[in-house]
Order: sequence, then C-alpha cells, then structure tokens
Amino acid sequence: MAGRHSAPRAKPAAGTSPLVKYGAIGLAAVVVVGAGGYFVVDTFVGGGCDSVTEYVVAADPSISPVLTEVTSAASAEDLGCRRYRIEAASGMEPLGSPGQQAGPDLWVPDSSQWVAKASSGTGTLFDVAAQSIASTPVVIAARGGDMPFFATWLTALQLSGLKIGDPLTSSVSGAPIVGALSEAAAGTIAVDAVPGALVPLAQAQAANMHQTDPSARLAAVASDGGIAIATEQQVVGQNEGDSAVRLEATAPNSGAVFLDYPVVATATGTEHDDAREAGVTLAEVMGSEAGRAALAQRGFRGPDKAPLVAGRGVGDVAVLTVSDPTETAKVLKRYAVLALPSRALVVEDVSGSMAEKAGPETRIALTVQASETGARLFPDNAQLGLWAFSIGLGGNGQDYKELAPIRRLDENVDGMSHRQRLTDAVRTLPSLVKGGTGLYDTTLAAFRKVKEGYDPAAINSVILLTDGANEDPSTISLDELLATLKREQDPARPVIIVTIGITEDADAAVLQKISAATGGTSHVARTPAEIPGVFVDAMRSRAAG
Repeated sequence: MAGRHSAPRAKPAAGTSPLVKYGAIGLAAVVVVGAGGYFVVDTFVGGGCDSVTEYVVAADPSISPVLTEVTSAASAEDLGCRRYRIEAASGMEPLGSPGQQAGPDLWVPDSSQWVAKASSGTGTLFDVAAQSIASTPVVIAARGGDMPFFATWLTALQLSGLKIGDPLTSSVSGAPIVGALSEAAAGTIAVDAVPGALVPLAQAQAANMHQTDPSARLAAVASDGGIAIATEQQVVGQNEGDSAVRLEATAPNSGAVFLDYPVVATATGTEHDDAREAGVTLAEVMGSEAGRAALAQRGFRGPDKAPLVAGRGVGDVAVLTVSDPTETAKVLKRYAVLALPSRALVVEDVSGSMAEKAGPETRIALTVQASETGARLFPDNAQLGLWAFSIGLGGNGQDYKELAPIRRLDENVDGMSHRQRLTDAVRTLPSLVKGGTGLYDTTLAAFRKVKEGYDPAAINSVILLTDGANEDPSTISLDELLATLKREQDPARPVIIVTIGITEDADAAVLQKISAATGGTSHVARTPAEIPGVFVDAMRSRAAG
C-alpha cells in the first residue's frame, strides 16, 4: 500500500473556510517524488487552493464505501486543500510487515480493539486522531420468526451451529466473546463459564473458517436458516438490498459490543503531524450533516451510538465493554490454541481393578460412557486413535494393544467412518479387563507413537487414563520415564500428555509428574460421579494452564 510522501500542504486562500460545501475538485497532475511516493498538485483548483495533498486512508471494507462517497463529494478547499484516497483493508493488514517502507497516512479499523492489539504487538503507541467516526452494534441475526431468546452472550456462544466466523481475525466474530467477558466481569454469568463455552466453539473452527465473511453468513441464514453473528449495519444492508428474505436482529438483555471506527494517524516522521490534522478533518467531514446522512443511509450509527430511526436495527441497547483488554487477549490466545485441530492417542487402562464397582457401574463401564461422550466433542477434522493397556496385553511382553489407529474421524474405511470404528473399539474395552497396570512402558510408547506421526497443523497429545499405579516389575522406572520424556520432547514439535486418574486408587502424584514433564495437564476423578465430567474435561484439554 503506497503512502503519501508529498510536499508541504498548501493552505486555502485567504477568506475561504474549511466547512464542507461539496464543491467540484479540479483536474490533477501526479508528481512522482520517489519509489512508492507522490504528491498531487491541481492544475486547475477552484475555490482558493494553490495545491492539494492526497492522503491515503486504509479503512475497513465495511465503511470504506461511505468514506469514499463523502470525501469524493467534498471540495478540496472544504477538506483543507486535501484529498483522501480510500483503500479497503481489514484488521491490522494496513500496518504491513516490519520494515515496510510505505504505508497509509491514516487507518480506520472497525474497532479500537485493533489499535490496542497493534500497540501490544508492536510496542508502538498509535496516535488516535478521532476516537470514533461511526458505530454499529454486533448483533445476532436470524430469519423472521426463527429468533430464539438470548439472555446473555454466553447463551449465544453455547448455541450449536452458531455461524460466527473466526474471532482471531474478525472483531465482529470476536465481539460475542468480549460481550460474554463483560457479562462475567459484571457478575451476570460465572467467571469460568466463558472458557468452557469456547471449547466446542473453537474445536468446530474448521467449519467457522468458512463463515469468515459476515455478508456470506447473512446470505446463508437468509437461504438456509440458522443463527449468525453480524453487525446491525450489515443486517440493515441485507434487508434493504435485493434479498427477498427479511432478517431479524437482536441483542441479549445484557447489551452489545459496538464497533467504533477510530481514525488513527499512521504516517511517521515529519509527515505525522500533517496526517493527524488530516485525520481530524476527516472526522469533522463525517460528522457534518452530509456525513451523518450518508452513514445513516448505509445503516451506521453515529459516534454517540444513538439508535437508527424508522425502526431500522435493534433500537436502544446497552454498551458492553471489557475494562481489562489483557483478559480479552488472554482468552483469545487460549482460543487460538483450542482452534487447532486435535491429534490424540487415547490410552485406556484395562487392568483388573477397572472391573471394580464405582457405584452401580464398574469403573470400565463408566469410562466407556465417558469416552463416547468425549469423542462426540471432537469435529470431523480431529484425528483420534485408541490403545488399551495392562501387563502383557499386547503379547511378547508388550503392555499395550492398538484398538484403532490415529485417523481423521471423518475418514471412511471400508464403508465405515473412523468415528464409528473408534466408538465400536471403545465398547470392546470391558472384554479386555484383566491383569496388572503396565503404566510406564505404555506411556513412553504412546508418546513416541504420537511424535512419530507429528502433525504441525494440530495439537498432538496422549490422553492417558488409569485407576492405579505401575505394577510391571520389568518396566522402566519413573525417573527413567520422566528423564526420557524431557529428553525426547522437541519444543518445535511438542507432544503433550494429559493424564486422568480414576478414583483415589490412582497415583495422582505420579500422574502429575508425567503430565508436567511434557507440559500437559493432570486430572483426577475421585468419585464415580466425577468420572464422566473429568474424562470429558481432560479430552478437551489442549495445554497446561
């Protein structure tokens, strides 16, 4: 994106006023001053400008058309002998890569959260010339008559099949998470409820990635139904466009997160002050009567967030914000990890003690139930395999046996999906119960198996479940196991071990050491009632912390 590298901006002739009059702009000649840079001098400028300087404005695609419309209709004189060239760019794309020579003079992202994220990531304190030139709340959209009731954003996040897009690359998609965090801070929902809601959402990210464009999400809702996340402005545009299907928009009782469209001066060096002045003028133009009218016509609210008129939009709605931006960053960082596909080998203890009663059921029966529930949490792009272990189970002194190889759940083999084969294999576990617990050799073998087929585009893990301690006298020692795991762990290709202890019989201290050696987490179900919940939590676990 070429930036402006121009001569000093000429001032309007005496007696003229920089009020927006929307006069004509004269013919222009481009004077090249170097690679990627130029300034514009009008060869015929009406109204008192000796020359006109062009400023490049990188604006979010949602607002760039109206910025072009308003600034193009204004005369150069009324813009302070300036001209604005609006270029559509999303997120932090306008900032380019480190060392990039030319960038825009001004940046208008859809949310000030991008400014905070850019500052945090680069250590640069960005100069905001105007806090907001427009606004629009992020809403929930559905076809007329299909809209459920949402008390909170948490309930929206928990909705199966929610068309949300990617919260990591879109402030629209991230707004429901920010809204839920705001609700948690206000005590409306439990503080720990948000991370839990993000697990299934993130693990369905492969589907969400195909919903990145809000306009496409709304078109899908109009044609096929469902619930989508979009902005009020986008829903208004959909309803007032060519679509024959009218969409409803709503916000939960708690309120909505607003996009605020700040103006940021991004020019550097001697050009920065001029760019900042140009940013202030741009905000004034958009705040003029003509600017407000153009914004409203396209479904935008003003910076004051006042509702749209004539029944357009969701009406008056409370504003949700997060007082601590670092908390949002922390949650989104965890989401980024959760959104990676899973590649896991589930390793289940079938030693004789698993036949003991845990309430009305045996330990192994409860484990089978929990395993089936846990497996359903994973999307089709997850890769899962299953081993069982007890002393000598695999024959020839081997304590483990493969019941299902690591494959994608949607892979079809001989007419059956791997998900179904895995479920069938889990159901055979009770028939294998016998013998002692061969924990250490099995753990190391499972770690090496996952590492052997490492997938750099996934979280690679071993999920190991046992109700006892190692009982194999011929195995390696615990110290040898821990030392080997640490030695063979490759920080660039990490494999984590998630351990699950079943009842008080499990050696929780040992399991914790095994997990910690690889950066994994350790869980214990101390009572029968806890087994299903703990197992599911462990299967969803992606990393320590």
